[in-house]
Amino acid sequence: MTTVTERRPSQGSGPAWALRDTGAMAGRNLRRLTRQPEQIVFNLVSPIMFVLLFRYVFGGAISGLQGLNYVNYLIPGIAVQTVLFSAGTTGFALADDMQKGFVKRLRSLPMARSAVFGGRVASDTVLNAFGLVVLLATGFAVGFRPANALGLVLAALLLLLFALATSLGYALIGMTVRSPEAVNAATFPIIFPLTFASSAFVPVKTMPSWLQGFATHQPVSIVINAARSLILGDTATPQQRELLLGNTGTGSLVLQSLAWTLGIGLLFGVLCTRRYRALSR
Repeated sequence: MTTVTERRPSQGSGPAWALRDTGAMAGRNLRRLTRQPEQIVFNLVSPIMFVLLFRYVFGGAISGLQGLNYVNYLIPGIAVQTVLFSAGTTGFALADDMQKGFVKRLRSLPMARSAVFGGRVASDTVLNAFGLVVLLATGFAVGFRPANALGLVLAALLLLLFALATSLGYALIGMTVRSPEAVNAATFPIIFPLTFASSAFVPVKTMPSWLQGFATHQPVSIVINAARSLILGDTATPQQRELLLGNTGTGSLVLQSLAWTLGIGLLFGVLCTRRYRALSR
């Protein structure tokens, strides 16, 4: 006669335990992603379409960049837009998991509270990195030329950190609304003005004076300008830096970007943890 012993998952504590559970959740999300190729295709096609649209439809009407090739100005803006829109996947997927009862089943397991949304953010950061590679390849095909490889790599890392922080904001919304469809309705009024009232597509100085203050100092413009400054490097003339970057140095822009990213990440990380604890009661 064989004795059947019930095996229960062990509960742990500390960062190592949280990282293990987060990795397990991220792996589950990535495996699930392979069964949804349409989501991968959308995330890859969308930035390609935006690059072609602005490069060949709107780009000819945008002038006054002090001689800078518009595609070199455009790609950092499209890159930030891409990671912001792709980060919305985090909120949508979490809301879907909650609606289907998957998160409720996870709450009965002895796992780290942060692993549910942490795993989602980690897997979506991988998807964001893939999207950035496709975007840059498209940019190179239409004439994008960074000053040097190191600046391009540093800019990409900066954008991925920003995407990770903003994904936590989407995760909070995904755990708060009642359906995946509501995520888009909740985030659109926030993301749309942050993306288009920024330095993503045109210099802030071409905007109405009442809008320039917001467009210059909001976090999306700061991150775009930091990435743009890293990518342009020494090829930007003083006149171009004055017009496009407000004559602010690369180091200052990068530090401001990191400060915004860290602040957003900490704020939404704490709020996500509290929200998940509230769901567990």
